[in-house]
Amino acid sequence: MAKYKLEIIIFLSGAIVMILELIGSRILAPYLGTSIFVWTSLIGLILAALSIGYYLGGRFSVKNPNFGFLSLMLISAALLTVIINVIKEPIIKNAMTFGIRSGSILSTLSLFFLPSIALGMISPYAIRLKIKNIDTSGSAAGKLYAISTVGSIAGTFAAGFWLIPNFGSTNIIIGLGLGLLVLSFIADFKYLTVKIIYFLLLLLIIFFSKLE
Repeated sequence: MAKYKLEIIIFLSGAIVMILELIGSRILAPYLGTSIFVWTSLIGLILAALSIGYYLGGRFSVKNPNFGFLSLMLISAALLTVIINVIKEPIIKNAMTFGIRSGSILSTLSLFFLPSIALGMISPYAIRLKIKNIDTSGSAAGKLYAISTVGSIAGTFAAGFWLIPNFGSTNIIIGLGLGLLVLSFIADFKYLTVKIIYFLLLLLIIFFSKLE
């Protein structure tokens, strides 16, 4: 598995992005409905967040790219994802007071923007780790972007046909967070103390989200 760990990370990160987007509609629906305004806010703002993440991931990859930093990216994405469960209700209820259009935008920005930025950083950083020489950089980048897209397709169908019909949004969000945590250990075992602290924070967030 070590040989293909970047491919695994990129595939699953691509899947998680799409699962998070589809789960977003389920989280917002009880409060704001499933109108075109909700979907436009989710799609547009998550794409904007991903573009920022791609840019930042590329910038961070320029100076001393390493698997340890990639693992910290993944565990940060895990925390930002799981905390959605704790903050979603007060944020959406407050956003509703601004109406459906503004409420959809504010809710999406508050809940999904930062996790999407963190997830967007992963692919360009991983691609830089994969590229060993300039002559094969185009081929390597194309392969990994294809893997990321296939992951996104798989995540879309997994969410629509299996996860959402069988599990609640709270459980799926927890699963995404734990999945990202596992990916952080696949990436690297460095920064173990930091990871243990992050893991304890993750467990605390999961505990409070299950109380909701």
